[in-house]
Amino acid sequence: MNTPSAQRTILVTGASSGIGRDLAMAYLAQGEKVFVLARSAPALAELVSAYPETCISIPVDLTDDSDCKKAAENIALHSNHLDIAILNAGTCEYVDVNHLSMEAFDKVMAINWRGVLNSLMMCLPLLRNKKGSQLVAISSMASVLPMPRSQAYGASKIALEYLFNSLRVDLVGAGIDISIVRPGFVATPLTQRNDFPMPFIVNSQTAVRKITEGIAKRKWIIAFPWQLVSFMYFIACLPLKWQTSLLQKISRNSG
Repeated sequence: MNTPSAQRTILVTGASSGIGRDLAMAYLAQGEKVFVLARSAPALAELVSAYPETCISIPVDLTDDSDCKKAAENIALHSNHLDIAILNAGTCEYVDVNHLSMEAFDKVMAINWRGVLNSLMMCLPLLRNKKGSQLVAISSMASVLPMPRSQAYGASKIALEYLFNSLRVDLVGAGIDISIVRPGFVATPLTQRNDFPMPFIVNSQTAVRKITEGIAKRKWIIAFPWQLVSFMYFIACLPLKWQTSLLQKISRNSG
């Protein structure tokens, strides 16, 4: 456990379940001070109950601008800085191209895009107050290739990555390191809804270890598992026509 002088202040969004919850618990177990953010107050209260001295619950709807402003004010009451902000909150809705509607796109963009922007506005001033702070965005390997039915989800993650890569340029003098995490399939409540094969799926504990190790090394890109990363990066290097043909075959075989 860290000594008080070495204790870091960390913020995790989407901390009520899955990777976000396990990331928060991993840092709490190390003795860090952790702000946990999510809509589910009861789930956050469980974390506070387990770590009452170091866990601070901030129930918030990240898609609600006014709610986020209140959350930012609440966080500022407890700390004037952040060492690490992990913007993890996200969701996935698959698209049926034969029956297109705005519903899936609206749901995904509300949290994966607007929620990220609200989180960023909340965290950035506090990250600026700590030299060597880190901003971490949880993206997806879906940002690498055009995957079946992922038009909404993939677009949100590509937008997220462009945002954070451009921030990397503009924040060069601010002393804030930026990491983008590209997980493959991770066994969480979100992926339990998937009705298709998920190659090289890893458990949440493995994902958390990969992410925390990458953050500690201040990696720009944290991608895993290596088998899926290698396969997808190879396809991404092919001409677009070949990529599309191969992905169509994979899609048909897994359907």
